[in-house]
Amino acid sequence: MRNAASLVVLHEPNTGQATPALVDGREYTDLPELLGAAGGDAARITRGDSFAMDPEELLSPVGRPRKIICVGQNYLAHVHEGGRPAPPEHPDLFAKWDNALAGPYADVALPPESTQIDFESELAVVIGRTCRRVAQAAVRDVVFGYTAANDGSVRDFQFHTTQRTAGKAWDGLTPLGPVVVPAAALGGDSPDLQITGLLNDEPVQEDRTSHLIFGLPRLISYITTFMTLEPGDIILTGTPAGVGAVRQPPLFLKDGDQFEVRIEGIGAIRNTYRAETLS
Repeated sequence: MRNAASLVVLHEPNTGQATPALVDGREYTDLPELLGAAGGDAARITRGDSFAMDPEELLSPVGRPRKIICVGQNYLAHVHEGGRPAPPEHPDLFAKWDNALAGPYADVALPPESTQIDFESELAVVIGRTCRRVAQAAVRDVVFGYTAANDGSVRDFQFHTTQRTAGKAWDGLTPLGPVVVPAAALGGDSPDLQITGLLNDEPVQEDRTSHLIFGLPRLISYITTFMTLEPGDIILTGTPAGVGAVRQPPLFLKDGDQFEVRIEGIGAIRNTYRAETLS
């Protein structure tokens, strides 16, 4: 079996097959480089020769993005469940790095330093072109596609200070995938997709991406006011209501739990959580 882990592939669900993604006949080992070569244009991506692949081999569809920008408080019901009377005036942003990413079907380690590991189902945006100061009307030209993410959060560390980094940037706590679907197939820059989070097959989060407080045109225009975005950069757009930390009693992930993020038109990531054993 060919080693798909070293290639960007066009995954063919339920076939046991994958196809290398080519630009001008060349294979690529990560999506940022492929998108850069294609100029963010999905029509320039062609197929190589198919080969057998076990879907369990799939890694995060973006391995080494330059930037991962995350959005908090972006569904109104989530704002309210957190005890906030009104949404923020501007997008509530924080960052992760590529160390946080995990594959769509990977076992995810629960760190022993905390018992407050939470789930956050999210639509993730993959940027296709280098861009700065993008007008809202032009955002459709810089978005390549969408995938599913679980913004794993270590709640006690998150609230050690007023900054979120210590709770959000943990190694391997942000599964991503299973595929990146071009934006044109999912509603362009304003997708209306059902998003569901399931804990051990029981729905715990549910909403539609059209209910985002800050939609993609406004988000990306705002972010690119102060930052250049590049091919393969990721934006996690925020989580619906239902996170474990605000439930009574709180509902945190434990050894053996499975959490699934299912997004209409994209598919699902499903990860099993295992207690990490320190050597």
